[in-house]
Amino acid sequence: MGDEEVAGAEKLMIAYFNALIREVSIAANASGVEGFKDVSVKLEEAIEQTKQHNYADAVKSVSEAISIATTNGNRAAETLKEKDLI
Repeated sequence: MGDEEVAGAEKLMIAYFNALIREVSIAANASGVEGFKDVSVKLEEAIEQTKQHNYADAVKSVSEAISIATTNGNRAAETLKEKDLI
């Protein structure tokens, strides 16, 4: 990719990560599961790594965010079931 394409791709990824952070905040508020805040932290790290062109580190942060989300998503689902919301 050319420099302009890379810059555009970085902006797109950062926008996507920010959208995910908003969705994770909604999940944290709806479920009361504190662990979702860790997902946001990892996504913020991914944003910073992307801005610094450290794509391997950004991928690592996203992978960690996915792992945390999976673990806490299960807890959130259990909480929502207990409250008869799902």
